[in-house]
Amino acid sequence: MKPTYPRGFLTPEGRALSIKRMASLLAFCRAHREAEIIGWNWYPTQAWMILAEFRRGLNDRINRR
Repeated sequence: MKPTYPRGFLTPEGRALSIKRMASLLAFCRAHREAEIIGWNWYPTQAWMILAEFRRGLNDRINRR
């Protein structure tokens, strides 16, 4: 039986992040919206863009049910 909840997240680049690491990244992004995050995509990505994509994905998952 496949677990309902994921064990972690994948970045658009395909790297796996643990739930703890993703939570700390989101906290950092909320505190520093204009910071550029290296390693999220193959190019530096601004923190507000990561937050927007995370919210979009979360809303998409909620609305699929």
